[in-house]
Amino acid sequence: MKFYLTILFLSFSQLTSGQQVDREIFDATLGTQKAHTYSMLEGSFEQFLTLNYPNEKSLSKKMKRYLLDIQDQNFNWTFDSNLSSITLQQLESSGLRKDIMLYKNETYKERFPFEDYIKEKKLSTEGSEEVELNEDFEDIIEIPPTSRKEGKRLRKEEIKRQKIRDKFPQPNKHGLFYYALAKSKKDNEDILAYVSGITKYEIRPSPSLIAYGFIENLTEEEFIEWENKLLVIVEIYLSSLIYNDIMKK
Repeated sequence: MKFYLTILFLSFSQLTSGQQVDREIFDATLGTQKAHTYSMLEGSFEQFLTLNYPNEKSLSKKMKRYLLDIQDQNFNWTFDSNLSSITLQQLESSGLRKDIMLYKNETYKERFPFEDYIKEKKLSTEGSEEVELNEDFEDIIEIPPTSRKEGKRLRKEEIKRQKIRDKFPQPNKHGLFYYALAKSKKDNEDILAYVSGITKYEIRPSPSLIAYGFIENLTEEEFIEWENKLLVIVEIYLSSLIYNDIMKK
């Protein structure tokens, strides 16, 4: 796990060539309807940024503000409830949500030859840095209880958080979405490392780790390259839409 995240975020720094061709392969692999749905999700994200950062003139600067807020754990965003609802409905009706993540007890029968694009790598934890995994936008900090009453309160809060986590869908390691990404970015080691993390180890980077990796290793213009933006959209924006939907129920 440490290998994948270290590779992904500490070396996420190069631009790739053939961007338009890559996107065409991605869209073609998803199929017309699902590619259209992802474009809707992408557009929804950009509208979300405009709503929350209206004073920033460019998309790249809006994204930087968004990432800085994530890094600072400032999650006080405004969501367009109608747009969020339409986006989630389209993800469900097209089947794309299942290609990205599954709820507990959902099945997914399709299988794709990920091995054509993702090579086996020997994992090593020697000399690697500690990294954090996605924990539903929360950093886990162990705080010793100061009293029995406080300890009871903390246990109740953890049980509540766990119930929410149990309701939250998890990455679909067999998903068409990740296969399409691997196929379109077969020469990009960073993207393949991300896909490998999902499909082989079933782990996701946390929002704060993504924000750190982008801010420290990418230029503002690289933020909006489609494959980089995709990581933010799926791992942070889409997750927040689903989280908010779950909390309403």
